[in-house]
Amino acid sequence: LVKTELRASSAMISRGVLCLVCLSMSAHAFAPSIGGSPAARQLHCPPHALGVGQVCAGKRGSACLLAKKGLDPFEDKARAGWKETGESLSKAASSRVPDAITQTENTAKRQQNAAMRSRQAAFDMDEPEALRRMREERERQEAEEVAMKDAARRAEEKNFVAGQDLRESRLIDEYERQKKEKEGAEEASKGDIRARVKSMQGLEKRLRVDSEALLHQSMLNMQPLEEIKEEVMSFMNDRHQKELAEIVMRHHEATRQTAEKANAWMNGSFRIKSGRLLDITNSHMRIRSVVVRTNFFGKEAEEEQEMQVDYLDGKTCDDADSLKMRIIELLQSCDLFRSTASILSMPVGSRGWSVPDHLFLNEIPCNTEIREWFYRDVCDAVQVALQDSRFLESCAGRLKIECVPPELNPEMDSFRVGTMLEMVREIAIRVGVVMGRRVKVCIQGSLGEGIFTGMPLMLNGMRRVMESMDWQARPGEMYEGLLINDIINRRTGEIAIAGNKEGRVAFGEVGREQVEEEDDVFIIIAPQSMVGASVYEPLSQMVEAAGPKRTVILINPRLKDRPSSGNVMSVQGRSQRIAFAASFREIFHFRLLYTGTTFMFPIQGALRMNMANSPFWTLFKRETTTTPDERTGESYQPIAVFAEEPKTEAITNMMNGD
Repeated sequence: LVKTELRASSAMISRGVLCLVCLSMSAHAFAPSIGGSPAARQLHCPPHALGVGQVCAGKRGSACLLAKKGLDPFEDKARAGWKETGESLSKAASSRVPDAITQTENTAKRQQNAAMRSRQAAFDMDEPEALRRMREERERQEAEEVAMKDAARRAEEKNFVAGQDLRESRLIDEYERQKKEKEGAEEASKGDIRARVKSMQGLEKRLRVDSEALLHQSMLNMQPLEEIKEEVMSFMNDRHQKELAEIVMRHHEATRQTAEKANAWMNGSFRIKSGRLLDITNSHMRIRSVVVRTNFFGKEAEEEQEMQVDYLDGKTCDDADSLKMRIIELLQSCDLFRSTASILSMPVGSRGWSVPDHLFLNEIPCNTEIREWFYRDVCDAVQVALQDSRFLESCAGRLKIECVPPELNPEMDSFRVGTMLEMVREIAIRVGVVMGRRVKVCIQGSLGEGIFTGMPLMLNGMRRVMESMDWQARPGEMYEGLLINDIINRRTGEIAIAGNKEGRVAFGEVGREQVEEEDDVFIIIAPQSMVGASVYEPLSQMVEAAGPKRTVILINPRLKDRPSSGNVMSVQGRSQRIAFAASFREIFHFRLLYTGTTFMFPIQGALRMNMANSPFWTLFKRETTTTPDERTGESYQPIAVFAEEPKTEAITNMMNGD
């Protein structure tokens, strides 16, 4: 006040009045209770009320209301009387006082707060802490419910004014959210739990796989060469004239030598512009080529020549599928990998090379029909491999299956033991029942020594689950007498299913001692090493004991070294372990492709090879589609075909369009 530069006398008077008011407030705020008669104290009520109202904002309303009723706000008896009757100080006002901010009537809210304060004051000071917390939580919930109802009423009445309290806005939003959640919960409770989960995942907005397409994947369409020859020629002449020219330049001996001599002096002086198929036989193709010769002055001259190109390595073809293989081999020798995918899509022959649409393999678990398609696909590959004696002799009976969608990938947390064992059961039944061979399904036991003994987590307990599966081997069932081992009830210790010595399927572990003379085929589930213990020793001994005349099939093996501080799987013996792992011939391969370091999602494509319908490795790119009713689908389109498993760099280049 002293530093102000107001010179008017009215300003000085105002400052003086303000000084007196402040001094009065300070004096009455810290002064002791005034003695004397009630009349004397009544004279001092306005200063007291003024001081309390400005210094202690929490008692402003109470003091003013008591002063209006003619009571002393500082009299102990008056306050005690209000407390004993359980009536709040703020409840004394019978008139409706509008809120200072929203200008809306808030009497109910003030009465509720007063009731809460009165109940709290009525409790004894020795109330237990747990009961006090429960009471406070209950009162808080009651207050929130009342406030929510009031907010809902305001929302329905659209009773909003400028400067509305933010807390009230939040309450209205919370009320709307809870209302929607309640309605959704009531609606979801009417259906099945599976339907509710699918609704949460948005599965109803996805197209489902075609069951007929899944069944037709394993069917062979043996169309004779004479029936499809004209259609193949029309397809090649419309889409692949440049590729035919490249085949002639590379594989027609006379043309290749002429081109080398002519282009040695001047590059580009001899080239083949295009080619057209004239005839297809079981051993060669006849192609009419447009040859372009360029002289020293750059003048070009064209002429047509008919040339005969034999299939590679003297191979022949008798049907549509073998013809497509011969053409693909010619294109691969010319490094025309992108054109090979178009040959697969040719509308002749089987469709076993393709991947069905709308699989959505990142759904865990997959649809039953999709899992069964994988099982049939793997079983077909195993059956074809076991029936090819020349192939088994070339690889000494060592086969490998790599089928790693998310449910079967042992490196993912989405791995399902049930899916793996279902696939193994189908393979064992196909080999044991259909082919009439004795099968032994093996799961590795504990590895290591002493206190360092253990087994991989994904294999822990798998043997028990495999034995308790429904093999349909009980009396009167489809495969009665299939199992050789006795199935023991783990609870009672009794024999649940008696074994049959003449059966076709047995269970065992990995090791030399597990090989019996009657066994024909060994199926080993996901053999893998651990940190500090290698599976190489028992597995190699078992394979050696089986010999080249019997077949050993590894399913999703993980035979890479895992070095540890105990000098296990270190440099010593690494070349032998690598050679042993490479000795197994792959008969089936399916894996999904992801971007960079992403894991399981999003799926970019797939790599597939199945010996049953094609010896080639097909690279697919995943494409998403949307229908007019906003349902999403996916398809796997072939983009390249390789003679052997492509390297990571080749896959990346093809996926990027390089």
